[in-house]
Amino acid sequence: MSRQAILLAALLLAACTQQGDSAPSASDAKANANPEKYARDRDLCRGQVDEYMKTRRTIDDSRREVTRGVYDRYGQTTLPDDLANYGDSRRADRLIASCMEQRGWPQPQRSWWQR
Repeated sequence: MSRQAILLAALLLAACTQQGDSAPSASDAKANANPEKYARDRDLCRGQVDEYMKTRRTIDDSRREVTRGVYDRYGQTTLPDDLANYGDSRRADRLIASCMEQRGWPQPQRSWWQR
């Protein structure tokens, strides 16, 4: 009986993920209606986020330099940099989405398992 329950849960999860992907979002329709304004707003948002992230990276890098020796001693020299780069890219994506929403471009809402 537990195999049937697992199979049923997997099928329900697959159906839920396919259902959300089929409908076009409002931001896609709006971006297609006025692509020049969308591209201009996206470039402005990317510029603002790049400036913020440059300042943020400088602060984070100087903070990480304090504990750099601990990671070198254990042979994990690239781990902090890899984690910082991943966090920066995720943060930049969220900031761009927030900026675009403020400019009137609604962003698609994703389910918690797609984030």
